Amino acid sequence: MKAIAGFVAATLLFAGSAVEASPWVVEVSPLVPEFTWTGCYLGLGIGGAWTDQIVATRGSVVENQAPVSAALGGASGIVGVYGGCNWQFTSIWVLGLEGEYNWTQIKDISTAPNLFFNGAPVGSGGINWSHELDRIGSVRGRLGYAVKPNVLLFVASGIAWEHSAFGGLDAGTGGCPNCRTTSVDQTHDGFVVGGGIDWAPWSGDWVVRIEYLHYQFPGVTSLVSFGPANQLTFRWGDETVDSVRAGIAYRF
Repeated sequence: MKAIAGFVAATLLFAGSAVEASPWVVEVSPLVPEFTWTGCYLGLGIGGAWTDQIVATRGSVVENQAPVSAALGGASGIVGVYGGCNWQFTSIWVLGLEGEYNWTQIKDISTAPNLFFNGAPVGSGGINWSHELDRIGSVRGRLGYAVKPNVLLFVASGIAWEHSAFGGLDAGTGGCPNCRTTSVDQTHDGFVVGGGIDWAPWSGDWVVRIEYLHYQFPGVTSLVSFGPANQLTFRWGDETVDSVRAGIAYRF
């Protein structure tokens, strides 16, 4: 028995030494965590934005004034901040919630002739509409599809708001002081839809973005009066705002 025990012990010692010396033994490295979109982030975006809006006036029968219409547009740069949180609930699908606040300076003025009901021009008078947009923001839900672990295609939709100033001028024959003006300065709500791509180039905390967003807001109405029975209605129709932006965000 002692001989057998000694033989077993010697065999185990020899096997251990052989394993330590063998060039075929491979050390297993610790697993690297797979990239995930789950988490929160804060970023800065910059790009361009443009607007489109139909404007009109409803004429006054008392003053033999015909309705006229025109269009407003305008474009400007846009810069803002955005932030939100993502939840990657499968290997390829991501849900998120994001908010943004942007500054811009989109202005436009449009004019039309002041007409009698028969279509003849009043003379030197005219109709004038203006619009200025300086702030816009939204809160959006997002649905993303990870085409690669660090590349996310997404669509987004939610509620939006903007701050705008509207102005109108109705000038009769000879112009001012035979004229009336109106203005509306307000923040109002609308909706936004869009999409884009997020890319984490180093599969880390920095995320680069390209995004398109389409906003829509309801129109505005205002009255000007030349007397108790002589009123003209100014109408700024539904407004659309489109923007293309690039951004960079940090995940934390």
